[in-house]
Amino acid sequence: MATTLQVIDTEYSADSVEWCPLNGLKDILLCGTYQLQESQQNDAAEENAKQSQTRVGRLYLHRLEGDPESQTLKNVSSTDMPGILDIKWCTVPIDEQSVFGLVTSVGELQVYKLKSTAVEDGIEQLSVSSLGDDILGLSLDWSNKVSKSSSPRIACSSSDGRITVYQLTNSDVLELSSWNAHGFEAWITAFNYWNENIVYSGGDDCKLKGWDLRQSTEIPAFVSKRHSMGVCSVQSCHLKPNILCTGSYDENLLVWDDRNMKSPLSETSLGGGVWRIKWEPHSADLILTATMYNGFHVLDARDLSGDSLPILCHYKEHSSIAYGADWCFKDSHRKTVSLGDDDQLPSPSRTGAIDDGRTIATCSFYDHCLHLWNYKENIS
Repeated sequence: MATTLQVIDTEYSADSVEWCPLNGLKDILLCGTYQLQESQQNDAAEENAKQSQTRVGRLYLHRLEGDPESQTLKNVSSTDMPGILDIKWCTVPIDEQSVFGLVTSVGELQVYKLKSTAVEDGIEQLSVSSLGDDILGLSLDWSNKVSKSSSPRIACSSSDGRITVYQLTNSDVLELSSWNAHGFEAWITAFNYWNENIVYSGGDDCKLKGWDLRQSTEIPAFVSKRHSMGVCSVQSCHLKPNILCTGSYDENLLVWDDRNMKSPLSETSLGGGVWRIKWEPHSADLILTATMYNGFHVLDARDLSGDSLPILCHYKEHSSIAYGADWCFKDSHRKTVSLGDDDQLPSPSRTGAIDDGRTIATCSFYDHCLHLWNYKENIS
């Protein structure tokens, strides 16, 4: 059900992968890395030498090549920068430009564009915004996955527990609001894609919170303590209104109806902290998770009414912390075909289904690996 197609050494520790969702560029993959470097300081004025820590990173731009059974990634460019904690593509072009944002270990939101549809031309920075001093940017999300607005908002979370919301207009990034959301690290923030005025956040204080940007952010719209450990992933479903998933260091994936945040629809134990959640982009019938110390999982999300979601695939080929995961947007997936007399399909059926599979990229930390793999469903 899962076939590894390629393994790439990213040199630095890898923690984020994101496929481009835009037409004509769905074969483009970004991979972000983060490396803590320690260097000895020699200061004669100090009795003992101290350790200076520098977090460096590299952004890789890859292109997918080949047919479904023999696909490979070709590195197009790499850009050195501070450590990268999260990357997200904007889901629509901005001023006819392909845009993505990332947050860094020096507390910055950086927004880039592809220089042209000729990806070999590389990337160009559009803006840099500070999230604060002496902090790490931990996550970001774009508001326009459903609305397709050309002037979207960007929500960012940071290690000081703050959430900051910006708006991108004509390549300019303007800060709209910033507030203290959590007592410890705000590991994750995400928009409700069906109501862009609602922002979710999860923190190391074990709390999931909702915020209404039309009101004062001094008081959250709701607070859930349903997770027993730090909340590190939230993902609104772009194809199913009112549905979102959350993940935590408590190793559980929860599915919610946002009209009732007191009790989740389902709870699935995955045996590892749920660091990232990705709904399958074309149908949202599957969920992909990066599950930290227990690899990666594909779950069946067609029926959300059960006590837990069926686990369809457990990808365990990485040897370190599973941090980054994403579905490729260009897959055609399942096709229904008519079978001729010579086709060997058990009688009496003369039609069948062919699953071309779904291309997935995943990355892991200390082994600094990027994996390209193919997931196929069993079709009866």
